[in-house]
Amino acid sequence: MKQIKKVIAHSLVAVLCLSSFLTNTASTEAKAKKPKLSQKSITLTKGKSKTLKVKNTKKCKVTWKTSKKKVVSISKKKRTSCKLKAKAKGTAKITCTVKRKKKTYKLTCKVKVKAKKTVVASSLKDTYTKIVPYMGTCLNYGSASNPRELQNASTMKFVKKQYNSFTLENEMKPDAILGSSAKLISVADAKKKGYYIPAGYAESTVPELAFTTVDKSLEAAKNNGLKMRAHTLVWHSQTPSWFFTKNYDGSKVVTPAVMDARLDFYIHNVMGHVMDKEKALTGSAGSIVYAWDVVNEYLHRPSFAFFKTWTSVYGDMGNSPSYVKKAFEIAYDMLKSYQATDKVTLFYNDYNTYFGVKDTLNLVEFINKGETAKICGGIGMQSHVDVKVPTVAEYGSALEQFLAAGYEIQITELDFTINFDTEGTNASYAYTPEHETDADQAKFVKKLMQTIITKQKNRNQSVNPKGITGITLWGLCDATSWRSQCAPLLFDTSIYDPKLSYTAFLEAAKIW
Repeated sequence: MKQIKKVIAHSLVAVLCLSSFLTNTASTEAKAKKPKLSQKSITLTKGKSKTLKVKNTKKCKVTWKTSKKKVVSISKKKRTSCKLKAKAKGTAKITCTVKRKKKTYKLTCKVKVKAKKTVVASSLKDTYTKIVPYMGTCLNYGSASNPRELQNASTMKFVKKQYNSFTLENEMKPDAILGSSAKLISVADAKKKGYYIPAGYAESTVPELAFTTVDKSLEAAKNNGLKMRAHTLVWHSQTPSWFFTKNYDGSKVVTPAVMDARLDFYIHNVMGHVMDKEKALTGSAGSIVYAWDVVNEYLHRPSFAFFKTWTSVYGDMGNSPSYVKKAFEIAYDMLKSYQATDKVTLFYNDYNTYFGVKDTLNLVEFINKGETAKICGGIGMQSHVDVKVPTVAEYGSALEQFLAAGYEIQITELDFTINFDTEGTNASYAYTPEHETDADQAKFVKKLMQTIITKQKNRNQSVNPKGITGITLWGLCDATSWRSQCAPLLFDTSIYDPKLSYTAFLEAAKIW
C-alpha cells in the first residue's frame, strides 16, 4: 500500500513539473510569436537612408521586400534589420516576412519619399511681368500661438521671389472682423474710437470691429514690398448670423432699412480703417490694397432656413439686388473720399463665371446703371478648375466675353484639381481615383494659361485698356491647400517641391 502511495506521489510530482514546463514553454512561445517592426511608417527625403529593424526574430527566417524598387530600395538585409534608400518621390510598402516553424508573420511599413529641398531659381511674377501686373497667392497671418505664412521669414522669402501680391485666405472676411459673437459698444464710445456712424443709424450700439490681424497683414505687405487684394466685404457665407438680427442678439432679423445702415457702417469703417493704415505706413491711401472684392458670390446666394444672411433680410432680389448696388456705391464713395479711384478697382467676384457669363454681366451692368462712374470696374473670375471641367474652350470663351465688355479682369482663387469627383452632387472636393497624373495636370495648366495669355494679347485695347490685371493662385502648395486631396497647386509637399505643372505654367508664357 505504501509503495502504491509512493508511486502516485511521484506521478503527481511528475505531472506538476510537466505542466509547469509546458506552461513556461507556451508562454515563451507566445512571446516569441510577436515579431515587431521598429516603425510602421517612415518619411524620407530623396537620397536619404534609414535602417528599419525587426524585433523578436530569434531562430526565425526573415525576408524583406519593397513594393516599388524605384521609390525605395533595400540593402544590407539581415535577420534583425535592413537598410532603406529613398530613390524617388512617391510611396512604397516595405514587407518583412518572418517565419518560425509553421507560423508566418507579415509586417509592413509605409515609406513616403519627399523630393529634395529645391530652391527654385525661376519666378512666376518675373516670367509674367509683361503679361499681367499682379501675380498673387493666398496667405494667412495667424496668431502669436499659431504663426502662419506672413510671420515666417523663409516662406516670405519664397513668396517675394514668386509673387508680388497676396490675398488673405480668411482673415479679411466678415466673420474674422465681426467675430463669432457680437461684442457691442455704445454709439458714443464708437465715435470716441473713431468709428463712422451713418446718419440713418438709429440703434444705440454697434459691433466692435477687430482689425489687429488686418493691420499686421498690411504691415507685412509693406515690409515685404507686396500688394494686397481685399477679400471680401459682402458675402452670404462667413458672415455671422447675429449681424442680421435685432439688437445683434441672434433672434429676429432686422428690417431692410436697418440693414442698409449696418451695411454702410461696416463697409465705411473697414475700408476707412484700411486706407488710414495705408496712409500711416506709406503716406498714401490705395498704396497697398489695389483691389476690393466688394461682393462675393451673389449669383450663388442660398436661402438658409437655419442660418440668417442677406437674403433673410432682403429676400431674394433676383437680378436687381439693392443691397449689392448700395455696397458698391458706399465703397466707391470711400475711394473718392480718399482720392484713390485711379489706384483701386472694385470687383464683383464669383465662381463658375465661365458657365454664367450673361448673368454675371447683367449683374455688373445693374450695379453700374445710372451711376456717374463705373463703380464696379472689375470681374473676379474665381477659378477652382479641374482638368475636366470647365473645358479650356469654355473658359476662354467666357474670358473673351468679359474682356469685350470692357471690364478689368482678375483671375482669382486659381487652382487645378486632378482626381476630383466632378460628377458629385455636392461640393465635397472629394478625391476619386480617376488615374489622372501630374503630367495630365501639367498638360492642362499649360493649355489653360496659353489660352488666358492669348485672350489678353488679342483683346481690343481701345475697349479694354487694362485687360487682365491679376492672377491669384489659391495657396502655396498642395499640402496646405483646402483641396489638398486633389493636388491642385504648382508645388506638392512644400514650397521646395515644384511639380510639372509649375514648369508648364512658366512655359505657357513663351507665347507672349
